[in-house]
Amino acid sequence: MKADFLLKGGRVIDPSRNMDCIGDVAIRNNRIVDTETESMEYSHVIDVSGCIVSPGLVDYHTHVFYDGSGEAIRPDFMAAQGTTAAVDAGTAGTANFEAYYRTTVASSIIRLKSYLTVYSGGQIDPKLCEDFNPELFNVDRMIRLVDKYRDNILGLKIRLSHGVVPDDRAMDYLQAVLKLADQINGELGTRLRVCVHTTNSPIPAGTLAECLRPGDIFCHCYQGGINGIVLPDGEIDPGVRKARERGVIFDAANGKGNFGLDAARGALKKEFYPDIISSDLTIDKFNIPPYAKNFPVVLSKYLTLGMDLMSVLRAATSNPAREMGMEGQIGTLRPGACADVVVMKLKNVTVHHRDWIDRELIGHELLVPQMTICAGEIQYCATDFWV
Repeated sequence: MKADFLLKGGRVIDPSRNMDCIGDVAIRNNRIVDTETESMEYSHVIDVSGCIVSPGLVDYHTHVFYDGSGEAIRPDFMAAQGTTAAVDAGTAGTANFEAYYRTTVASSIIRLKSYLTVYSGGQIDPKLCEDFNPELFNVDRMIRLVDKYRDNILGLKIRLSHGVVPDDRAMDYLQAVLKLADQINGELGTRLRVCVHTTNSPIPAGTLAECLRPGDIFCHCYQGGINGIVLPDGEIDPGVRKARERGVIFDAANGKGNFGLDAARGALKKEFYPDIISSDLTIDKFNIPPYAKNFPVVLSKYLTLGMDLMSVLRAATSNPAREMGMEGQIGTLRPGACADVVVMKLKNVTVHHRDWIDRELIGHELLVPQMTICAGEIQYCATDFWV
């Protein structure tokens, strides 16, 4: 049998199987194939010794509606950063989701799924704030969109920040979105989640988390503003711990203003690790240091903070793949899975990371993509790699 690529002799790290060993990865058409049980010839044998071979990175929180938002980036640019699948975290609302789907999802090389912002206009521009008043929800259109795009829409999104929602109505707004998700799920038989932007929320973290259902996303869990998950005494808010036990998902979703160094250190000290690490990439930081230049830089920051490489990659591959409903298809190098693969080097490079108030963290490890393969096709190859 003839196969396309053999990635030979790399450090294969596959968190979905707790695998970390020197080995080979083979690709035929758009699938991973077993190198041990099938006798094959290869069109291309690529020496990846000295490199990490991982499932393609899955960035669970991005903004990629580039034709319809002043905040968004082009998703396929992320392929050069090792990203092979991503989730748009609610850049589009009911008024423009169809345009987003046609211009972005349908034309993207990397795999995309989406949250639908409950404000009809979505996140149009950083200078234009959404209005999450439940009286403005276009429920009928929302139901039609969820029904039509049920394979793409993962859930509903609300930004629950001081200055975005009225402090005295924040809980009412949150409860309205949760109730709406339950209503749509009951009517359509879907499993919509609710993704909550929690930075500077008027609601204490534990109180907010206790409202969420299993599978809902507590987003920006290491934000450094008011009402964080780490209490003044250094303990994790008990409501937050109880929420995790119930199956609420905690996403770091780094961004520029959504990461606090003290909050992250405090949480990790208490072994409260993120279920998901994502970038929250937008145009104001994409390819621009020192906040969230790209996804590998964000992941490298968590190595500097003390997480081990397997845990960091798990939070950027198999865990988000599961939350996308694609467990076993992406985020894994298991034979039969989609051939989404990234080859990286872990380089000794000085990296300056900053948080929302410019406190600095200096790291000396940087994950640097050398090659990205999406669905069996090479979409990025560094100029000095495989020559």
